Amino acid sequence: MSENENILLRETNRGGYTLSIVAKFVERYPVQYIIRVSKPKWKPKGAEVDFVSNLEGFKNIGELLIDLHHFAQEKLYAKNSAKLREVLTAENIKNFVELRKAGRFSP
Repeated sequence: MSENENILLRETNRGGYTLSIVAKFVERYPVQYIIRVSKPKWKPKGAEVDFVSNLEGFKNIGELLIDLHHFAQEKLYAKNSAKLREVLTAENIKNFVELRKAGRFSP
């Protein structure tokens, strides 16, 4: 993981495969959201990567993707990468979406 990335959610299955939802940010550019699948170290190079999870894991992934859909309606630009890494979390995204649903922001 690069210093300009924040893992919002990581789900690892029993086979050792990991699915991560990552926020990648570089100052003066919009934040990018990435779905990253990593295979276990023991898996041969070039082998197919399948992520199989239980329903709870898929529920967690789905809920964050829905919140990201609402959160990313407006582009977020990094001004202070260290502070952004600290506050850009799955929980804060969820809270922001709930706040947005409950009220309206006006300039």
